[in-house]
Amino acid sequence: MASPRLAGTKSFWQEEEDYSYTTSAQCQGCGSLLATKLILRTIYESTPGAMVFGRSCGAGRSELQTGGRIGCDGSGTMGIQLAMAARNQLEGRKLVVLSGEGRTLEMGCGDFISAFDREQKVTFIVLDNQAYANSGSAATAMTPIGVATRIHRREGGGKQTAERDMPLMMLFSKARYVATAASAFPRDLMMKVEEAIQSQPSYLHVIVPCQVSWMYKPDQGVQISRQLVRTGMVPLWSYKDGKFKRTVRITRGHLAALPDLLKLQGRYAGVTADDVKRIEAQIERKNNLVDALEKALTGPETRV
Repeated sequence: MASPRLAGTKSFWQEEEDYSYTTSAQCQGCGSLLATKLILRTIYESTPGAMVFGRSCGAGRSELQTGGRIGCDGSGTMGIQLAMAARNQLEGRKLVVLSGEGRTLEMGCGDFISAFDREQKVTFIVLDNQAYANSGSAATAMTPIGVATRIHRREGGGKQTAERDMPLMMLFSKARYVATAASAFPRDLMMKVEEAIQSQPSYLHVIVPCQVSWMYKPDQGVQISRQLVRTGMVPLWSYKDGKFKRTVRITRGHLAALPDLLKLQGRYAGVTADDVKRIEAQIERKNNLVDALEKALTGPETRV
């Protein structure tokens, strides 16, 4: 098991193998890069036989093997699994797809869902920066309400519809394990990576700030990631064996102020009081649903 105590220590970042491409090709303050460091280290230290495929903006430019063309990672890894099984080389190997939400959940949504339809033994870890950041920051289905993008301009009120909640939708797939995570909570993230790999087919959805699309100062990425959870905008939970539970619990009376989070991101620049109310209403709706699921499907509580 990877040791969560490593997270945040100098030795964690200075070890010879940090499992990530860190040259000037990466954007400063890239949330995907931070999440990738945590995820890959957890995978390779806890599961020596793991094979990681995929590609995404901010991660996977050098360290991942490509399982298939854009949007075809499920079918690509299926072919790899069949070939390895035919050669008697699949025993003890765990296959993981680490990719972005645009590539996997929009361009490749059919291929992604099909992997779960056939109960393929694979873990999908999706890094969701809520935009096609690598190609101009256009909106994806996961872009939140009120955000200004290259297509949804602030003059028109930004994006008018709420984001697709793929993690909650995946509760009704054939996944054995589904969870949400954020890199500002490394222990929670690392434990979920390990659990996902051991409970295939599985799905882990990781929210990652994008300095280019979200327009924040490079040193504010972790702060924003933390505030996404503390405002209730991104509830952290897990689902396994019919049990649903929050894994980082922020009581309603102690939620961080939403306007403080919005001010850190240029994509929310110029939001009106009505815009803030719409965003708050969406947060309330999402958390009410999470609370209802936890009440109906109660599992042992985990505190981080």
